Amino acid sequence: MGPPQESSDRQRSERPAGKESAAESPRLTRYELEIMDVVWRLGEATVHEVCDGLTRPLAYTTVMTTLSLLEGKKKVLERTKRGRSFVYRPIVSRDEISRSILTDLKEVLFGNSVPTLVLNLMSDESVTADDVARIRKALQELERDK
Repeated sequence: MGPPQESSDRQRSERPAGKESAAESPRLTRYELEIMDVVWRLGEATVHEVCDGLTRPLAYTTVMTTLSLLEGKKKVLERTKRGRSFVYRPIVSRDEISRSILTDLKEVLFGNSVPTLVLNLMSDESVTADDVARIRKALQELERDK
């Protein structure tokens, strides 16, 4: 019998910050994504700044606890002490997290089919003619590059 296998969480936590692939990015809840959105928009933020940047009111201690979790356990933020406050900065990009979420959606809900995922998004009434034109242009660029 060989040595015990390390869990993927432990292996992930020992990687250098921000070096995870999209498929290995930590799974964030909708609430955590709301907090990350504020930090991504600001570039760096204190607990107070995150509270002010949220679209819904949340208790300071709730935001503080979540930021600490995002820094300590999920490894998507780093923090530094500035005066009496901690300042949080993202160490994973919005693109990395969004690619991870889209990959999960594609694989789990859409049978690993990109066309099904895209067509599902396109069936929403909020898709404008400008959106369609931008998608058409992006597809033409993809075809030209291949």
